[in-house]
Amino acid sequence: MRWPITIIVLLLVLAVSLGLYRLESEVQQLERELTVATAELADSRRNSRILAAELSFLSQPSRLQALARRHLELRPLAPAQIGTLASLPLKAEGKKTGALKNKSDLKNDRKKARRKVRRGNPPLPGRKPVKTRRGQRIVMASSGERS
Repeated sequence: MRWPITIIVLLLVLAVSLGLYRLESEVQQLERELTVATAELADSRRNSRILAAELSFLSQPSRLQALARRHLELRPLAPAQIGTLASLPLKAEGKKTGALKNKSDLKNDRKKARRKVRRGNPPLPGRKPVKTRRGQRIVMASSGERS
């Protein structure tokens, strides 16, 4: 009766010792990975500090101004170059201003687009009606001209 108990105890001791060995080797592997990650973190922090100092140097206003003077042919604005909104020309009256087309024009446009697709040309983007919710009004944008 002693022999089976002794064999079971020896097997348990062997299993526990193998488990501990495996656990120890796994811990050593994790420690090596931690050392590598710590070194990479220190390198990244050092590179970050170097890049911050470089950015600070490169973005100095005096340095940028000197580079602009050397490489760009910029001159100060003359008062004649500054204008007002009222001095801009108005839209030409005879040109279409993008007003809504009637239904027959829309059908013709769709037919032309289909023909172009059949010939291998890509379709032109068209206007799609916007579905409104109840209680909402449709507001049309204008060009600012009053008629």
